[in-house]
Amino acid sequence: MKEIIKLILKYHFTIIFILLEIVSFSLIIRHNEYQRAIFSQHASTLFGNISSVTTDVKDYFRLKEINEALADENIQLKKRLEGFEVLRDTVVRGIVVQDSIPVYDYTGARVVNATFNRVKNYITIDQGRKNFIEKEMGVASPEGIVGLIQDLSDNYSIVIPLINIDTRISAKIKKNNYYGSLQWDGDNYRYSYLKDIPYHVDVVEGDTIVTSGLSKIFPEGIIVGYVEAVDRETANFLKIKVRLAVDFKRLNHVYVIENKKKNEQNLLEAINYHE
Repeated sequence: MKEIIKLILKYHFTIIFILLEIVSFSLIIRHNEYQRAIFSQHASTLFGNISSVTTDVKDYFRLKEINEALADENIQLKKRLEGFEVLRDTVVRGIVVQDSIPVYDYTGARVVNATFNRVKNYITIDQGRKNFIEKEMGVASPEGIVGLIQDLSDNYSIVIPLINIDTRISAKIKKNNYYGSLQWDGDNYRYSYLKDIPYHVDVVEGDTIVTSGLSKIFPEGIIVGYVEAVDRETANFLKIKVRLAVDFKRLNHVYVIENKKKNEQNLLEAINYHE
């Protein structure tokens, strides 16, 4: 209490001046219509701006929650779409199949770390063994293919993305189904190259490149990118420059793809065609 009294005594002139200013301002506003109108206008503008800023701040902190909700919704829609496609194929072929269930399942994940300026880039996601993630599962985003699971712990996984010189996937030209091998050259993170396409194949700038379905990792038809340029690599094959659909610098949410019949296929191939 003594300290407060000392502080008041020390700054009493300043305190009296501020109180007088407040009283004077109040009297001016109360007895002058014009000044009161000006004050009300500016006060409304000030409080309106404060309210707008407060709303913007709240919206900013809700973005993470909204993005995660949208990512989960996207995964659920993918599951439903695959179920409809299975049903459609069953009906079209006129076959009643007891086990007409989707082959693939999807687990949402958030990117927690990533590189894109190395020749062997990697991405870390926040899902691991506890979430039933396994090595060599595929990873994609709503925009397109991201990469493959290489290593994992209980709660995290390392993804080797398309922009890693060790990553190769089977991809095809959507309009004619000619397929080849897609591999990054270690240069620009926005472009990769599709090789082993016969030179006579009709392919032009803007054509869509998708997964071929000729692997146990990715379903057929997921977007990989778009043809940027076509060069003749050898006398027999083309080298197609592909602008990747995924912008790895802006990657936030992904989903891990599980082929629920992969182990069955691996076992069958190992028994009958092992070397």
